[in-house]
Amino acid sequence: MLNGVIVLIVIAVALLRGGSLRNLVALELRWLPLVLGSLGLQVLIFTPFRAEPLIPVATAPLYVLSMALLVIWVVLNRHIPGIILIAAGVLMNLAAIAANGGYMPVAPEAAQYAGRIARYAADGLPIANNSLAIADNVRLWILTDIFPIPAGIPLANVFSLGDVLLTTGIAILCYRAIRGLATASPARAEQPAVTLSRRLPVDQ
Repeated sequence: MLNGVIVLIVIAVALLRGGSLRNLVALELRWLPLVLGSLGLQVLIFTPFRAEPLIPVATAPLYVLSMALLVIWVVLNRHIPGIILIAAGVLMNLAAIAANGGYMPVAPEAAQYAGRIARYAADGLPIANNSLAIADNVRLWILTDIFPIPAGIPLANVFSLGDVLLTTGIAILCYRAIRGLATASPARAEQPAVTLSRRLPVDQ
């Protein structure tokens, strides 16, 4: 949620500085079905309408597949401002999730500091959506959820380095697109015409 609030603030700033949402709508995005497919898979896995996923089997592989679709999409749209940061963020999160059995590890002490540890109280594995509160045997630890926002701050949670880059990239994309800067490409400088003048023969 905090990520979305940050992006909304950036959008508001861009609008106050003379931007238009029409510029964002007009932004040329390629292969949007990849994004829709990724979101569709995540809704089936982590549906907000029921406690259990609609597809209870192969949850981890399907989640990795949904992230891979996003990676392909950002590669195909690498011409858009901010997309490199978005790609880096998605790749970092994908690497951490794939290396840890399909779940994003969350440092329990970080979740406690953020006031979110109650989410992971369960009889079995301490899992909430796609995250797993675990302290031991975590692979690619630096890429996991280890950066907490202190409890008491609105929307406090624990974030990964990939989340930070992903949010930053989306904010840059929205700001530049709304300001009409996303599709502007530097004009190619015209090469001055080179004229070769023939030397007149000198009378001898």
